[in-house]
Amino acid sequence: MALSTPTFSWYANCNGDHPDDSGELAPCVPRHIETYVECEDSLGSVSWTESDGSDFYTAIAVGLDGHTHTCHSNGSTCSWDDLHCGESYVVQVVANDETCTSQPSDSTTIHMAPCIPQGLMAQLDCSLRVGSLTWDPSETAETYVVNAEAADGHTVALSTNNTRASISEFHCGQEYYLTVSAVGPNCTSRPSMPAQLQTEPCPPTMVTSFMDCVSNIAVVSWAEGVGAEYYTAVMEGPDGIAGSCLSSSTSCGLSKLLCGESYTVTVTAANRQCNSMPSAVRHLNAVPCVPLNVSVEMDCGNGDAMVSWSSTQGAVLYRAFAQSIRGEASICESSEPHCALENLTCGVPYLVQVVSVGDNCTSLPSQAAEFQTVPCAPEITATILDCFTHSALLEWAYAEGAQAYSALAQSANGHNSSCSTNYTNCELAGLACGQVYSFTVVASDGQCSGRASLSVDTPSVPCPPMAVVSSLDCDSNMALVEWGASGGAESYMVKAIGWEGHVTGCNTTDLECVVPDLMCGYTYNISVVAVGNECNVSESDISLLQSVPCVPERLEGNVDCESGAVSVSWEPSNGATSYTAMAEGAAGYASVCNSSTTTCVFSDLLCGLTYSISVLATDSTCSSPYSSSIQMDTVPCQPQNVSAHVECFSGGGIVSWQQGEDLSSYRVQAAGPDGHRTQCHSNDTSCRLPSLLHCGQRYNLTVSAQDSQCSSPDTYLTLQSVPCEPTNLQASLLCESNTAAVTWERASGAMGYQAEGIATDGHQVSCNASLTHCDLQDLHCGQTYIVSVFAQDRECNSQERVDTQVKTAPCPPQNVSVHLQCEEGSILVTWEANPDAESFHVTATPNSGPSLSCDSMDTSCSISGLPCGHNYAVTVTAMRDGCTSEDSETVQVSTAPCIPQSFHGSLDCVSNSVWVGWDSALGAESYTALAVREGGANSSCTSDDDTCGVPDLDCGALYTFSVTATNEYCSSAASTTFQIETAPCALREISTKTECHSSVIDVRWEMTEGMAFYLATAEGHDKSLLMCNSTSTSCQLHGARCGVEYTVIISTSSDKCSSLRSPPRKIHTAPCSPTGLSAQEACEQDGVVVSWTPSRVAHSYSLTAVGGDGDVRTCTSSVSNCTLSDLHCGQSYIATVTASGANCTSPPSAPLTFQSVPCEPENVTVDVQCETSSAVLSWNASEGAVAYVGCAETDDGDMLYCHTMGTSCSIQGLDCGSFYNFSVQASDGVCNSSFSPPEKQGAVPCPPANIQVRVRRLGVMELVLVSWSAVECPEVEYLVLLSGLIQDDPLAAIEVSSYWTDHTFFEFPLPCGTSYNIQVLTRNAAGTSDPSEAITGTTAPCAPEGFQARGDDSSATLSWDAAVFAEDYTVTGVSDGERVEVCATTALTCDVTGVVLTTLELTARNAVGGSLPTGLTESAQGRRRRDLRESQMMAGLLEIDVLTTPKLQVTSVTGVTLDLEWSPVRGASYYTLIVKEDTSSRPPRKVLTIYDEVATVTDLKPATRYCVVLSAKNSIAQSAYSQPLCITTGVPM
Repeated sequence: MALSTPTFSWYANCNGDHPDDSGELAPCVPRHIETYVECEDSLGSVSWTESDGSDFYTAIAVGLDGHTHTCHSNGSTCSWDDLHCGESYVVQVVANDETCTSQPSDSTTIHMAPCIPQGLMAQLDCSLRVGSLTWDPSETAETYVVNAEAADGHTVALSTNNTRASISEFHCGQEYYLTVSAVGPNCTSRPSMPAQLQTEPCPPTMVTSFMDCVSNIAVVSWAEGVGAEYYTAVMEGPDGIAGSCLSSSTSCGLSKLLCGESYTVTVTAANRQCNSMPSAVRHLNAVPCVPLNVSVEMDCGNGDAMVSWSSTQGAVLYRAFAQSIRGEASICESSEPHCALENLTCGVPYLVQVVSVGDNCTSLPSQAAEFQTVPCAPEITATILDCFTHSALLEWAYAEGAQAYSALAQSANGHNSSCSTNYTNCELAGLACGQVYSFTVVASDGQCSGRASLSVDTPSVPCPPMAVVSSLDCDSNMALVEWGASGGAESYMVKAIGWEGHVTGCNTTDLECVVPDLMCGYTYNISVVAVGNECNVSESDISLLQSVPCVPERLEGNVDCESGAVSVSWEPSNGATSYTAMAEGAAGYASVCNSSTTTCVFSDLLCGLTYSISVLATDSTCSSPYSSSIQMDTVPCQPQNVSAHVECFSGGGIVSWQQGEDLSSYRVQAAGPDGHRTQCHSNDTSCRLPSLLHCGQRYNLTVSAQDSQCSSPDTYLTLQSVPCEPTNLQASLLCESNTAAVTWERASGAMGYQAEGIATDGHQVSCNASLTHCDLQDLHCGQTYIVSVFAQDRECNSQERVDTQVKTAPCPPQNVSVHLQCEEGSILVTWEANPDAESFHVTATPNSGPSLSCDSMDTSCSISGLPCGHNYAVTVTAMRDGCTSEDSETVQVSTAPCIPQSFHGSLDCVSNSVWVGWDSALGAESYTALAVREGGANSSCTSDDDTCGVPDLDCGALYTFSVTATNEYCSSAASTTFQIETAPCALREISTKTECHSSVIDVRWEMTEGMAFYLATAEGHDKSLLMCNSTSTSCQLHGARCGVEYTVIISTSSDKCSSLRSPPRKIHTAPCSPTGLSAQEACEQDGVVVSWTPSRVAHSYSLTAVGGDGDVRTCTSSVSNCTLSDLHCGQSYIATVTASGANCTSPPSAPLTFQSVPCEPENVTVDVQCETSSAVLSWNASEGAVAYVGCAETDDGDMLYCHTMGTSCSIQGLDCGSFYNFSVQASDGVCNSSFSPPEKQGAVPCPPANIQVRVRRLGVMELVLVSWSAVECPEVEYLVLLSGLIQDDPLAAIEVSSYWTDHTFFEFPLPCGTSYNIQVLTRNAAGTSDPSEAITGTTAPCAPEGFQARGDDSSATLSWDAAVFAEDYTVTGVSDGERVEVCATTALTCDVTGVVLTTLELTARNAVGGSLPTGLTESAQGRRRRDLRESQMMAGLLEIDVLTTPKLQVTSVTGVTLDLEWSPVRGASYYTLIVKEDTSSRPPRKVLTIYDEVATVTDLKPATRYCVVLSAKNSIAQSAYSQPLCITTGVPM
């Protein structure tokens, strides 16, 4: 193909690039033309080398079709973006300036890609699974490239030189996008617009099939086939295709399958164009066929049901399922067409169905076959013994499935009795007495008999007692009755009936019994009744017994005053044949008198006594007790044991005598030898003579007794009056013994004397003597005693005393003190003034040597001439009238010490001090050496030893030295002296300097003419030396230690005492760092005391402590300790100490770490645990604490503790019901923190345990009785919370509670059909417990509503509405008082045949109980049935409407005895009374046969609730039992 070259024009007058041409020059031709192309995008560009003279360039591309593309550029490149596809272009460039254009450049060619193919058409051949694509041809294309890409990423590519392509590698179920690119000789076009192609669907996978065993429909399911829009499932059986189904989902169902057949299943996917390949084949078995001809046969022996049926196709095994009307189920399986149903519930109808079980499916149940299980074993509820007929009424609960019953009573010796009945009770007659019978009942349904009931052992009527013998105990008037054993008797009752109607008796379990409370003088009929468990009618023969005679009554007595005889009379006594009278005196003397009449005389009674006279009656066997006594007084006796004594204080006389048995009065007469007479009278045992008796006289006394009738003989005795007083009393002091001698004259009537002295200070002394003198000893010093004397006989002292005075020796001086006059060598002794002393004597006694003394009449005395260095013991005594006191307390004193001797000294030229010494001086405690310089300063030193250094002496000075000795009291005179001249200091003053914390002392001095060598010496206070030398005016002393005081001198030679030396200069180095730091906690101040070793040169100390929380504390002290208080608790502090002195501060000491007082625990929580009477305390750990103490304190201050090293502990022993303040204290082992703020909580009681709920019917309501175990805690109350839903309706919610009560039970009335949730709380003063665990339950269901019947009496379908909480329903027919169960079911319908609809009642039941019955609503309304359960429970007797029901009432309840009465019932021969405890268990009953309209029931349990019912009976009928009357017995006193 030939390309045309572009043509250009330029100005004619422009020349080319030839320099010789005339006119303007055109731009030069661009060179090095290069082109670039993006052929597939119609883009092209050209570049060149810029040419001279050019302002801009023009590039021209000319295509084969003549189309021209131009672009302009100021640079060396230019681009086109609109080149045509499938074209080839010739490109040239020209340069331009303002007027001219260059010649065109060399040309170059560019080629574009072919045009993109158009008109794509895609198709799929479904049968071959091959896709085809066609397109329009593209010019310049040599070949084509086809690409196919699916959504799943699969791609297919091929090339062709045609305009069509076929592709077989497509994936199924994908949508492919197909594109075509044209390929030219130089370039390939962009891909075309895509064409879409949908491949055939993928075959379905994971095909599964299963049978819907109920509908016999095969359900086929599969995983989605990719690309599928719908599916077709095909099922083939033995006869070909059995069916197919079409579905747009992944499953479909195939019906009309034959039971028991095998099928294959495939699935094909399809879309609008193609179908997929069929899926893999799956196999399926149809539902087995339903078993036919089901029949049941009962095995009466073991109660199993044998089920059989016909074999079916497709069955692998068979399963028989039986369900009772109550919902109990039983299953058996077998590969054979029969199996046995075991463990069936007795006595209920069952429906049994059989299913065939295949590989995957079970057939529908067969037609139901009904069968009845063997009757249940009855439960005996009562055995009631008829004590008079020797028969037993046996009662049992209705046994499910029973139509008839057989009862058997069998004794141990083989005696039997039986009865049969259609009811739930029958009477077994002819029971032998004294036997224990075992009662059993067997139920029968006409085909099978069930198992026998559990046996109940009941004793029969006891046999009557035999060989009854009675004997009377005369003392107690009780009869001992004995008899032989009676078979079957548990106890015996003895009856004693008097002829006059009195009745008594006794009860016992032995073969003898004592009958109490016999009436006196009666004849009794005695019999013994054997008492069994229920009967007390077996009575023995009667025997006679005569009781003790009665006690005589109305006694009368009379006393004969002349003879002293006493007569007594009385009325006759029943049963008496003779009498005995007894007279008993108060002293125990008795007299007896016998008589056959009603009078008797006592002639031997004692005088002066009151006699108690009583009488007893006697018959041939016994005597009665003595009668009530009468009191009779005999004549008075002569007074006995008469005595007399004098009243010492008043001088009067008292006469006494022995109390007589009578109540006589007495007279006393007294006559003295001096003619004095007096007398007194008394009704008591003593008498006081009214006037004073004369002293020292012996009186004659006479005493006589008298009463209203007679007087006794006189009694004689004497009485000594009080002695007379002593006279002429004198007392004198005996100084040596400090006693007083007392004398006096003899007194009349005196047998002895007592002298007594009373000092002014209250001190008392006394002495006794039989003569007329005695000594008073142990007198107090310095006192005046009042001395008196008393005369004494055996009983009294004289009435008056005689007094005199005596003074004792003076007391020792008090407050003695000694004043030492050191210079004079004397002492001045002083003491307190003593008014009892005339003079004083002072004695000074040395440790060795003679004593010294002085005397004084004043309060001081002086002793002189005391030698030096002696210790003296000083005492003082007082004197008066030749008597000396005891020594005063000793005062110790020392004289002045002696003068020290051998005083000497030596010079230390470095420190310019003198070391002096001496011999120890007697009496010295310390010494002071003094250096005195004329006209200069003095210096001294003090020592406890015998050496001392006198410091800081001046240079070149003459000092005089002396020493004095000192003790507590004085100093000695100065010792002899000596003189020392200190070395001269020819050199001038020196200067010293040291830096803080430096070990160098810089010493400087002035140069002295002619001196070429200097020596510096420093002596420390610890005697250490430092030296340096120099030829100039300074040197440095190295090795100086901290904390040392140095004395520095400069000398020109090693002779420190030469004149060529400087005055000493003192310098202190910086203090050392304190050492030995220690800390001791100051608990009360919440701080510490930090101590350290003192530094010699330190003037002050600074302590710094930094706590772990940043708290900084400082303290400054001039001593070696410092106190930090109020530190932050629980912190670890780091302390350092610095010492300051000489303008320097030491480095800090080594750090000391200490712990501050622990913090009080925080976040204290208390968990009181009522079960263990404990509380668990927990808290956050306290900084610094190593242990904790938990505390619980009551309001009364009682404390309980627990100890731990952790952060919790348990305090045991809390008193339930008490409040406690709980707190915690932390300890670090030394200090305790403060207690945490108290947490007040009560030891609340635990919620109760063993909560039980019992529901019972009360009328139309349900009573919910809640009971629980008592909580062991004082003053506990309980509250019951009940919430629930009535009829399970959220809009009928109830929420009630009891009141707080101390009982352990509470009752709530609830409607039927109510659910409940019950919790119990406890409380007392400490608070309220948590609720107990909830108890949930429901009440019995309500009566079902909508009870209807469709049909008639021959056949009907019953239906009703569901009752909330009902578990099953029972339809009962009621006719003539009998109830017959018609049907029982858990469903809401029931089919009945052959019943009278108007007699039907419906009851709903659950585990709690049954509802009230309801009758049909569309038939005749059924009567509300009579609820005979209470009567059946109490007695189990058949109600016969012949005798009316007696009206029973309780007349009284006394302790454990119950009194009852009732109205008479016409036609009744006797009554049966049943008494039983009101409990849910089967308590023992008392069944009594009463022949009256009153009864007394004894020996009940105390504090127990009993219920009583009564029935009237005769030989052929009995009434219904009365409504139960319930009472609670008391506690016997």
